[in-house]
Amino acid sequence: MGDATRRVSCVLPAYNEGECLAFTVTEWAAALARHTGDYEIIVVDDGSTDDTASRLRELRTRHERLRVITHDTNLGYGTAITNGFAAATFPLLFFTDADGQYAPDDLGRLLEHVDMAEVVVGYRLGRSDPGIRHLLSRGYNFLVRRALGVRLRDINCAFKLMHRDVFRKLEIESTGFTINAELALNARVADMRVIEVPVRHRPRLAGRSKVRPVHVLSGLHGLAQLRGRRRRSTASGRSPTGSGAFRGGASLPLERNRDTAARAG
Repeated sequence: MGDATRRVSCVLPAYNEGECLAFTVTEWAAALARHTGDYEIIVVDDGSTDDTASRLRELRTRHERLRVITHDTNLGYGTAITNGFAAATFPLLFFTDADGQYAPDDLGRLLEHVDMAEVVVGYRLGRSDPGIRHLLSRGYNFLVRRALGVRLRDINCAFKLMHRDVFRKLEIESTGFTINAELALNARVADMRVIEVPVRHRPRLAGRSKVRPVHVLSGLHGLAQLRGRRRRSTASGRSPTGSGAFRGGASLPLERNRDTAARAG
């Protein structure tokens, strides 16, 4: 096992990811054993209609630290994450996607910084997605920065680590993909320190992305709601300085990012 002081609950929201789960859960179990003193993996089956449920039943016979939460219907990406966090038992909470696109050993990079910040977030180096997804992501990041005044490099990077009490203070309400923007906004309003760390991004193992045009529209609607909340917070005096930066926030220097990426291969 890794550092005995690092006890991590890893939440994997899953919607129709049956083809990926065996590899993803096995890979994450091995990485968590290397980097933590104790861990649990919580897969939230968000109303899947494929063989996700049966794959998870089989995986539970092989992984004693695997827990499963099942939604009878699809409640949304944000709800899957918050329900997973609510059921978690360890002091450090982490979430990532169940499709295997993130390298589990990069969790070690986030753990190195977790005592220096309330939230540690990844940003993708060399994103391995189709060009249209990359373009949409850049546009979304731009809109979030303009609408909410946050300055994270990669808002929707699904590689985030935080302390349990921080999750409670963030008071997340988003049920869909807007959860990442809300997390960034609420951390800013609460004057929390956020550190960004470069992480690797890999091609999808199997299946297809679950992001559809309707999610883009719902995301824009969610941003409008968050923008209204930001204005109310600013009017009430809760928001920090108007620069839009995280107070005390940080990202690793660019030179170190490159060195880290080179070592990671």
